Formats: sequence, C-alpha cells, structure tokens
Amino acid sequence: MQIGLRMAAAGLTLLAISAVDAVPPIRPIDTHILLDQLNSARSDPQSYRRDLQQYRGWFHGDLLRYPSIDYDIETEEGVAVVDETIAWLGRRSPLARIEPSPLLAKAAAAHLADQARTGAQGHAGSDGSAPGDRVRRLGGGTYVAEIISYGSIDAVDAMRQLIVDDGVADRGHREIIYSAELRFAGAACGPHPVYGSMCVIDLGVTPDGTWPAGGSARRVAR
Repeated sequence: MQIGLRMAAAGLTLLAISAVDAVPPIRPIDTHILLDQLNSARSDPQSYRRDLQQYRGWFHGDLLRYPSIDYDIETEEGVAVVDETIAWLGRRSPLARIEPSPLLAKAAAAHLADQARTGAQGHAGSDGSAPGDRVRRLGGGTYVAEIISYGSIDAVDAMRQLIVDDGVADRGHREIIYSAELRFAGAACGPHPVYGSMCVIDLGVTPDGTWPAGGSARRVAR
C-alpha cells in the first residue's frame, strides 16, 4: 500500500510547513516529546545525524517504509535528501536549548484549532491572520517564526520531517530549527480532518515574540 507524497513549502517571516497526504496518526502526538526532539536536534546535531543514518535504511528508491507501519510513503527526493541532511548536520555545532513559552503555545494552539475546524493547510488563518498577528492578539510581538507538520505518525516523525525538509528547495524548516536567534517555542498538536494529524510550533527570539530590549529590531532572517 502506498500513501501520499511528502510536501512542504516555506516563506514569509520564517514560516514553513511539511505534510504527508492523508496519513492517519498512529497515536496522539505529545507536544512535550516534540519539543524534546527539537532540543535534542539543536543541542546535539551529531547524535541526531547518527539517528538519520538509521532512518535512511528505511528507503527503497523514493518510497519510505517505517518499521512500525504497513504502507509506503512516497517522497519527492528519496534518500538523497537524507544524505544531504546528514552531511549538513555534520557541519553544525551545538546550539542552546529552546525554552518553553506559554504565550507562543497559545498562539500555536489557536492556529491548530482553526485548521482542525476548516481542514485548511498553511500559515494563514481563516480570518487572514499571520503567525505574528496571532501572537500579537495575545499581547506579544511579531518577531516570530512558525513551522507546521501535517500527517506525522508521532513526535519523532514530525521533527524528522521538518529537519530533512524533503521537497523544500531552501530547506526553510531546517533553517528555522537551527536558528541560533530563536530561543523560545510553544507547540500544539492535534487531529487534522485531511492529513490526520497536525503540529504547529511557534518560535521567538523572546518568550512573547517581541524584540529584545536594546536590540536593533529586524526580521528574523535565514
């Protein structure tokens, strides 16, 4: 059985999405585990690189078959992008761990709830809001980045999708995850009516998305 095609796009103020078509989640995705995965990848890229070396063995051409599931997932770039990610991580130094932000988690949850209702995909809310708008409504600022994964089977898979970044030419998800400027994050995961599951991670330079006092305000750039 073959399901879907991994898809991704990135743009706006460091925004990114990653999706697998119509793959039902095996279990609820724990946001604490998701943020732990984010921190493990940032703080120990060489260990994460070794994990990807095992992951590459699950590919057969462009098809990915997890040991725990009985269907294939069609990818765009196949094992080549995994090899590229492994090489890229080999050049990375450890980064500081991300600290949790309740405000960013609320913003992520708002977008999750919106798309759970509408079945939409992407960063724009049904009211036309951008990630910065959703943070600002909660009393924060607009210096935020957002990454979204759709159709992941668990937290490990969600983070791996975003880091490998299959089909995304500029590897926007990966650049966000490994941005040294981004030090705080909040996440929300839940069901999606089209893709089965969805995880939103909003990240900021500060816990509330404002620019640090005394800093020169600018866009959080790749």
